[in-house]
Amino acid sequence: MALLGQRTPTPELTYIILPPYEIPDLIVIGGVVVENRGTAPAHNVKIVLEFPDTDVTKIRHLRVLSDVEYILRGGGELQSFATLRVRRLPAGQRIVIYFSGPTRVLPRVTATHYEG
Repeated sequence: MALLGQRTPTPELTYIILPPYEIPDLIVIGGVVVENRGTAPAHNVKIVLEFPDTDVTKIRHLRVLSDVEYILRGGGELQSFATLRVRRLPAGQRIVIYFSGPTRVLPRVTATHYEG
């Protein structure tokens, strides 16, 4: 039984799309930071990056920086999307995903989780 004023710890996934950085006539580098700002771990996390113009935009390079284990489940380099899975993202932890491509395009990002 929770005491009055106390809340049940819950995960809260948020993401920030980093502004793209262009190296003129060479490549554009961008990134996404996904963070659990909640008070409990997020389980079964799925992060999807999709680039809207699939005829032109392909990920040239993909780099993930994380203290937690992740799996690239689909897409990635030479594709127009990337899907990552994380079994458990503790509260306060984050995953940084860097990507590069030919043009200055921002990805559509989805970050979800479920318990079970």
